[in-house]
Amino acid sequence: MIKNKIKDKNKNGVDDKLDLITNVCSVILPFTTLDQLYLVYVKREVVGVSAITWFLYGLLSIPLFIYSLKRKDLPMIMLNGLWVIFDWAVWLGVFLIS
Repeated sequence: MIKNKIKDKNKNGVDDKLDLITNVCSVILPFTTLDQLYLVYVKREVVGVSAITWFLYGLLSIPLFIYSLKRKDLPMIMLNGLWVIFDWAVWLGVFLIS
């Protein structure tokens, strides 16, 4: 009997299709914050946007970014780097507008 082998070009034990999906998601996911950035910077509405929450998001995303740099994992670097930028951008906007 011949087994169907899962493609694994990266030899990381993960199906290449799943690698592709996670790579795409790692870039797209932080852009879900654009609505918050729009509210804060364009509409200048900060009601209901918690400065403490976004500060903690920004603060806690820094170790994750450093970890991904040390691991040299490009999708994780992209994901966590974008989170650092977007989280701090929302916090800064709330801080400046409040």
